[in-house]
Amino acid sequence: MSSYRASLAGLLLLGCTATSTELPPTEDDGRFGVTGSITTDVGAPVVDVFVTVSTEFCIPDRTARDGAFAIGDVDPGPKRLITYGETASNGLFASVSMAFDADDEHVFDAPIHTPELVERIAVEPSEPVSIITADGLSISMEAGALELAPFAPAELQVARVDPATAPIGVPGVELLDMFVLHPIQSTMDPPAAVSFPAVSLPEGTPVVFHALDYDTGRLEVVSSGQIDAAGRPTTTPGEGIPELTWVAVSLEP
Repeated sequence: MSSYRASLAGLLLLGCTATSTELPPTEDDGRFGVTGSITTDVGAPVVDVFVTVSTEFCIPDRTARDGAFAIGDVDPGPKRLITYGETASNGLFASVSMAFDADDEHVFDAPIHTPELVERIAVEPSEPVSIITADGLSISMEAGALELAPFAPAELQVARVDPATAPIGVPGVELLDMFVLHPIQSTMDPPAAVSFPAVSLPEGTPVVFHALDYDTGRLEVVSSGQIDAAGRPTTTPGEGIPELTWVAVSLEP
């Protein structure tokens, strides 16, 4: 396991500071289990990836050969299911943080889909970055704007995601397109300007850009934008995405 992958696994374990041996569960203490499975966006299992739930008494699990996981000692209330895709043994996958509520035994009936990050583009953070990915996502950063996560490789890891099968969304909002950008915990200041692949909308149509906040497990609005002359949803000048994460675009409400 690389230093970067090991550091992410360590962060996950630090998020679970107590274990069931420190506070043994009882039949009436209200704590319960969370189960489900992690698969790729084409349904193949993601193996050995760390999975946990954001609660101080959580015990992380690693997915089995079929992608299944089981987390114990979960307290009732709002939670985040967290995966560290970089820890999988059968590839490099996007990490997930998704909010959910549970007050009793919770089963994710549908598999949680996460894409494999097969496109990797070398970057030099001290220089301007201007990239067009294989699926047509344009990303531009000023020299020195990108601060890579500790131990992360100097590369941009990218995958396009079908919003209909993504594990996260925006309630009541139809997402036009979605990408995942890694390494996670990498930030951009000033934010990176992005243009998504062209859509069938008139030039000047207002759009908004969303980015996954790993701390909340939700997609948050991070930038306004509009459809440019080439039909591409493009961030407003001076705005953009502030970190490498799941990013999506939708029409302005």
